[in-house]
Amino acid sequence: MENVPILYLLQTFLAGLLVVIAIWSRRKIGPRIAAVTVLLALVLVGYFSLVNLLGRPQPLEYASFKNSKEDATVIAASIDEGSAIYLWLRIPGINQPHYYRMDWDHKAATSLKRAIDQSLRNNTSIQLDLEYEPSLENRQMPQFYNLPQPSLPTKPPPEVLEYRNPDSPI
Repeated sequence: MENVPILYLLQTFLAGLLVVIAIWSRRKIGPRIAAVTVLLALVLVGYFSLVNLLGRPQPLEYASFKNSKEDATVIAASIDEGSAIYLWLRIPGINQPHYYRMDWDHKAATSLKRAIDQSLRNNTSIQLDLEYEPSLENRQMPQFYNLPQPSLPTKPPPEVLEYRNPDSPI
């Protein structure tokens, strides 16, 4: 979504170009005023539609990171039973987290709930595995899993204490 203002400016430029063509055409004043009014309406509607889209989740099927070798980290999740699963993901290689919507699937919801419980117990993060091919056939939904619990740091070797008898001459 970093490129939304650029797309909005491109849309405004193209609409303005259309209006300039309409104004310079040899028509009566009525169509020219209508063209300018349509331009203003198009710019306002485009701006408010883009601002409205910034807070909406994107469908997970259209995610651009699906072919990545690395899995996404689940920062937060909300399960709306029977409707959808909402995910806030940190995608490898992208600094900002993204908001996605996944269609309801009982297996995926169970997998997510199990991963959340395990991550709270072990203090680990949840990963989303997206290695499946999109198709019209029934397919395995993305699976959630936990990273292995980090191992404890290794202890330094114990120091060898040498006992010296104060009464001994050696």
